[in-house]
Amino acid sequence: MKILGEFVNNQLPDLETERLYLRERRVADAEAMFAYASLKEVALNAGFAPMKNLEEEEAFIRGIPERMAQLGLPGGYGITLKGEDKIIGSVDFNRRHGELGDIYEIGYLLHPDYWGQGFVPEAVRALCFAAFTLIPNLYKLEIACHSQNSQSQAVASKAGFHLEARLRGRDFMDGQRQDELRFGLLRSEWEQIS
Repeated sequence: MKILGEFVNNQLPDLETERLYLRERRVADAEAMFAYASLKEVALNAGFAPMKNLEEEEAFIRGIPERMAQLGLPGGYGITLKGEDKIIGSVDFNRRHGELGDIYEIGYLLHPDYWGQGFVPEAVRALCFAAFTLIPNLYKLEIACHSQNSQSQAVASKAGFHLEARLRGRDFMDGQRQDELRFGLLRSEWEQIS
């Protein structure tokens, strides 16, 4: 994994992995991002309603820096295949369930055409590498997913996260109550596996 630049203005630098290039998202990426964020099977698993139109996607992209600044989090990444500049997914930080400034949650999306090829675990490992390398006070990273989302559970496991909790009936998805699974990776654990 390569970190390509400096951590400036709360934006992590671009990252390069064996097969991926992770970079900041731009309004020019809206069409590629809308192609997956408008799909029910992608959006619902990530916990949001599918994007309705390209304008909504553009507004989302424009608002990323302000939202991240309000949360006190560094900006995340668009996922591209190495040698291509088309966004096929994203990997970000959020703070849905925690008030502590030294614990971040990771969220991710990927276009279904690229599912099952190991791209998300690779992107998550890269984000963990950048976060623990560049953010000195970061104590822990977490991933939350629905109990029926076996793909996301596999991502967490492949990225070195450990199942910590099952919160029964925590989420409501597609008309049904779902358990939420919470996975965690401590800095000390990451240092042992990196």
